Amino acid sequence: MFEMIFENEKGLRLTFGAGTPYTITEFSGLNPPKATINTDESPLIDGGTFNSSKAQMRSMLIAFAVEYDAEASRLNVYKIVQPKKPIRMYFKSDLLDIFIDGYVEDVDPTWWAKKQTISLSILCPSPYFKSAQEIINELKATNPAFHFAFASTDERELKFGVIESLASVLVENNGAVEAGLIFEIYARDTVTGITIANAETSEFMAINFTMEAGDLITITTAQGSKSITLLRNGQETNIFNYLGMNSTWLMLPVGGAVFSYAVDAGSDTDLEITIKHYDLFEGV
Repeated sequence: MFEMIFENEKGLRLTFGAGTPYTITEFSGLNPPKATINTDESPLIDGGTFNSSKAQMRSMLIAFAVEYDAEASRLNVYKIVQPKKPIRMYFKSDLLDIFIDGYVEDVDPTWWAKKQTISLSILCPSPYFKSAQEIINELKATNPAFHFAFASTDERELKFGVIESLASVLVENNGAVEAGLIFEIYARDTVTGITIANAETSEFMAINFTMEAGDLITITTAQGSKSITLLRNGQETNIFNYLGMNSTWLMLPVGGAVFSYAVDAGSDTDLEITIKHYDLFEGV
């Protein structure tokens, strides 16, 4: 059994399954995306030479029957699934809980059929399904400073917990595709020069910037949306040009990786680094 929901940018939802007037009759485009393979041919050798490859955009076609209240149910579809507008599809089965974002190409009903059907054509520029929940790891830990039952007559400041920076953290990727990452770096005091590294491959990202207390740097490494921004005093600034020489846009390989960090000046305990990602899947 599976559940499927379409949600538009206004949060309106079209749900399929028991208790709804819609029954799916056809669904294509759930398989892994096709690939484009770029090669060169030479007149002097057999065959060709591989250059690169990329996954194509995903095209989905969903057809479903309207079981009752044909006109009202059809107009409800028009209200939620609108051509040229963004749409998010949620899919849940016994083994998967995922979603994918796309744009509606076509909404095509059969008005005069004995049982009315509607076909939806959706194009997804990013071809991968994402895990329904964003996965969050932190390069910090809060250790308790006391235990209940508790009583104290000490007039000095009491410590409920102590935040300690972790030297490294294992980030797991249980999907089927290498995933982009979001690094959120928060400073509790002045820190200069931050380097985040993959401890296994020695690849790194260096940000040659001085952070002040309260600053938040956000790094996004996903293909097509790479960015480095600073949030200071409520104002967001692009600091892409502070990316250090020989830096690599760190990605999360299938299985996972161990990430660590260091600073050039200041204390590494004055940074809190949060690592976010979605597991990616090629098909259902």
